[in-house]
Amino acid sequence: MKQLTLKALFLSGVAAFSMNVHASSVYEQCVSDAKTLIEAAIVGGTPAAREVQQKSTVDQCRAELTRMEQQYKSQWKFTAADGKQYVKAPYSVMTPEDREKWAILFNAIDTKNFMGVRYLMAAYYRQ
Repeated sequence: MKQLTLKALFLSGVAAFSMNVHASSVYEQCVSDAKTLIEAAIVGGTPAAREVQQKSTVDQCRAELTRMEQQYKSQWKFTAADGKQYVKAPYSVMTPEDREKWAILFNAIDTKNFMGVRYLMAAYYRQ
């Protein structure tokens, strides 16, 4: 009985870890999809890129982008002395590290929509 309990505990730990890794890696999946699409576009153009199986959806990537922006919500929404509420661009108040991650994810979303400079250059010039 003791051995069975340890096996069950181990399996539940592995399952929880894999779910946690999956949940925390939406950013990596989006960036990985974008790189794969660009590589496919270089080799075979847009038709080849459209055949690539993607790990995440555009909506998941947009939700991750929104989550990154919401961390700074208190800094980019403010009320001025005249009582009007103003909103700054979220990236303008981010730390440089978060801004870089935000920009990479933003470009990845463009690529997943088969748009954006990097994707279009790869599909057109195929270098």
